[in-house]
Amino acid sequence: MSTLMVLVGKNIKNIRKQKNMTQEELSEKCGLQTSFLAGVERGERNITIQTLEKIIDGLNEEPKNLFIFSNIELTEDYHSKKEMITLIDSLLLEKSEKEIKMINSIIRNIFDTYNK
Repeated sequence: MSTLMVLVGKNIKNIRKQKNMTQEELSEKCGLQTSFLAGVERGERNITIQTLEKIIDGLNEEPKNLFIFSNIELTEDYHSKKEMITLIDSLLLEKSEKEIKMINSIIRNIFDTYNK
């Protein structure tokens, strides 16, 4: 499974739920099978740009919002090191250089403390 597919799928699911839509409702709006959409939300289906466009239209959402990962919480759902790094990277991209330097300092202090 691609990390990007998983993250985009989670965003699709989160946005759908925020809009109080069921998978069936979104599937109908998109012209997709519900089981296919469920696979997309789980990050198990590799979709085309055309299918992504149908989902974006069905959600009535800006395309960029499916690629903003800073609103995804790091929970036990995340088993992949690569997935967690992608999320952290997304969070850092929104920060200023000063904030990133401060975060770097904090991380180094944590590592120094726990690597003794």
